[in-house]
Amino acid sequence: MNRRRSGSVLSGSPVLVGAVTVIVTMVAVFLSYNANEGLPFVPTYSLTAEVPDANGLVRGNEVRMGGSRIGVVTDIESSPQEDGGVAANLTLELDERI
Repeated sequence: MNRRRSGSVLSGSPVLVGAVTVIVTMVAVFLSYNANEGLPFVPTYSLTAEVPDANGLVRGNEVRMGGSRIGVVTDIESSPQEDGGVAANLTLELDERI
């Protein structure tokens, strides 16, 4: 008479448990590393804005509306103005739901 082991297949195989743990850890590291660029698979669109003063802005800054994160600053360039001043051109990557 053959007896079957009770319990799941996952708990019986240390190699399978290790492989699942490594995969889950890799996914968590990937998501946390790319958190500043937004979540993967969330549709976004690009927007360019010209502002007179971009003091304190850097690439990777969050764009917020009403306290909620809606995007990120992806590029900052300066451009001369006709009056002799300088403006900043910002490229923003915003969530499509906004």
